Amino acid sequence: MDPQHPQIKDLATADRLLVVSDFDGTLAGHSTDIYRVPVNRDSLAALTRLAGLPGTHVAVLSGRHLEGLTQVCTLCDPVVLAGSHGAESSHGVELTDEMRAHLDHLTAQLEPIMAGTPGALVEHKPFQRVAHVAAVADREVAAELLARAAGIDTGGARVTPGKNIIEFSVADVTKGTWIAAEIGRLSPDRALFLGDDRTDEDGFHALRPQDLGVKVGEGDTAAAMRVDGLPDVARVLTELADARADHLGIPRDPAARFGVVAAGFSGEVARVTDWDAPTPCADWAARDIVDHLLTWYPANLRNAGIDLEVPRSGDPAADWTGFVTAVSDLLADPARAEAVVTAGPDEGQTVARATSGFLIPDIFLHTWDLARSQGNDAHLNADYAARNLAGLESLGDGLQATGQFGPPHPVAEDAPVVDRLMAHIGRDPQFRGGATVEPA
Repeated sequence: MDPQHPQIKDLATADRLLVVSDFDGTLAGHSTDIYRVPVNRDSLAALTRLAGLPGTHVAVLSGRHLEGLTQVCTLCDPVVLAGSHGAESSHGVELTDEMRAHLDHLTAQLEPIMAGTPGALVEHKPFQRVAHVAAVADREVAAELLARAAGIDTGGARVTPGKNIIEFSVADVTKGTWIAAEIGRLSPDRALFLGDDRTDEDGFHALRPQDLGVKVGEGDTAAAMRVDGLPDVARVLTELADARADHLGIPRDPAARFGVVAAGFSGEVARVTDWDAPTPCADWAARDIVDHLLTWYPANLRNAGIDLEVPRSGDPAADWTGFVTAVSDLLADPARAEAVVTAGPDEGQTVARATSGFLIPDIFLHTWDLARSQGNDAHLNADYAARNLAGLESLGDGLQATGQFGPPHPVAEDAPVVDRLMAHIGRDPQFRGGATVEPA
C-alpha cells in the first residue's frame, strides 16, 4: 500500500477516527517464544501519537489473552488493549461454568497430542485453547500435530487455523463482532483496521464502506488494501499520524494541548533503545531529559500550593507515563488548574496558563532532543514551532542570560522552521545520535 494513498488523507481528516490494529504479525514479528517477539517501535510511536489527538480512538485487538498482551505490548491508556479477539475488553463476555467445562473438554484432547514433542504446546487462554507448533523443528511433524488437533471433538467450539497454530474458542466474540461493537459505541466517521491473519478477516468484514482495511502479507483477504510487512505498517501508521496531527493542529485548550504535545513526546519515548545516549543538550543523556521535565514542573507547582504526586521508579518510560497521567488529572481538575501561582517565574498566573506557557513548550522542544538522541526525526507542528520561535526571538539577549540556553547555532535563513527554532536555542540541527537500531 502506498502511504500517500488518498484514503490515508480521508482518514486523517475525519472528525472522529477509530484506529484498530492486530498485534502479532502486524505490530510485532513472530517468534518461537511468544513473549519475546520483535516489536516495531515506529508503529507503537505512531499509535501513541494518534491516541493523543482529539477525536481519535486507538485500540490493539489481539488473539492473545489480555494478560499476555500487556506483557509484550507497552502501549497504555488512552490506547485500549483488547485480548482474546475482544472477549477480554470493556464490552467482552463473562466466562461461565459451561464455558469452563467446554475448555476442560478441549484441553483433555489437545494435551496428549502435543505432549512429548519438543516445542509443541497448548496455550491456555481465558476463552480459548491454542495448539502451538512454531517451535517444533521438524515441520512435517508440526503439520501432523496440527492435523491431529483439527480432528478432535470440538463440542461446537469455534475453530480458527493460523500461522503455526490452531485455536479453539468457547466464546462467540470475534474480531469482527468487537470492531462492529466499537463502531456502534463510538460512531466514528472513519475506521481503520490492520491485520495479517485469518482471524483478522472477521474484522475486515465488519468494516463499513467508508472504512479501510489493510491486510499485512500474502493470502486472500476482504481488506481493500495490502502491505508487505511490518515496516510498511509502520510507514502507513506514521503517515496517518503525521497527516492527522497537521490537519488538527495544536489545540488552544490547555488540557487538550498538553495531551497532543505530551503524546508526541510519548511517541519518542516508545522509540528509545538507549536511555544513556547523548542528546543535543550538552552533557545530558536521554534519561536526563525525562528527569528534567519531571523535576522542575512539580517544584514550580508548589508555589500554587499543589503537590504533584509523581512516583519515580528509575525507569524513564514508566516515570514519564506516570507524569503524563498526573498532569492530565491536574488540568482536568478546575480547582487545581485555576489555582494561582504565588511566587517564582509564573507568579500571578493560573496553573493552566503557566502550564501552557512553560511546560508544554518545554516538552515540545525536548521531543526533538529525545528523537535526535536515538537518531530519529520527530514530526513537530510547524505553526506551533513558528510561534515559539517568535516568542523566544522577542526576548533578545535575555534568552541566553537565563543560563538555560546556549548561544544560537548557525542555520540558513530558509531552513525549516523547526531547524531554526532549535538552532535559536543553541541546538545543532544536524545533531543525530547513534542509538542502536533494533530490527523491525
